[in-house]
Amino acid sequence: MSEGIEDKPDVAIHPPTLFFSALIIGFIFRAFVGGRLPLPDLVAEGGGAIILIAAFMLMGSAVSAFAETGETTRPSTPSKALLTGGVYRYSRNPMYLSMVLIGAGFGVATENLWIILTAVISGAIVNFFVIPHEEAYLERKFGVDYREFKERVRRWL
Repeated sequence: MSEGIEDKPDVAIHPPTLFFSALIIGFIFRAFVGGRLPLPDLVAEGGGAIILIAAFMLMGSAVSAFAETGETTRPSTPSKALLTGGVYRYSRNPMYLSMVLIGAGFGVATENLWIILTAVISGAIVNFFVIPHEEAYLERKFGVDYREFKERVRRWL
């Protein structure tokens, strides 16, 4: 690490709060504006459940990878290790991906178009305003190892 640079990513947005807020905003918009998806209940609930199960499995795998290395999942803390195994072989950001999928799953299950839209918008905010700061930090911290990881593994999927 360079002298004078803190050993943590320069991230001003807390992604879990952003995604949770998106869910709440989606519920509020639906209550006042409408925006029900035209799906049969069985399709909506079944499809939403499948998306949610996949999202929670992905989140569990990502959190387990952090726990195995003694890392914390808080995005504003220093990294001790570069995670490249498990679900990180397929996505550099499986937790953020799972948060978008959780929003989409809830949106489908509740037939709420607004939740799906706010989940996607939250994903875009994270993509453009959070991940670049985290990537810059990880490149400073892990150098060539992180650059090679970026070449092998896509940001989302």
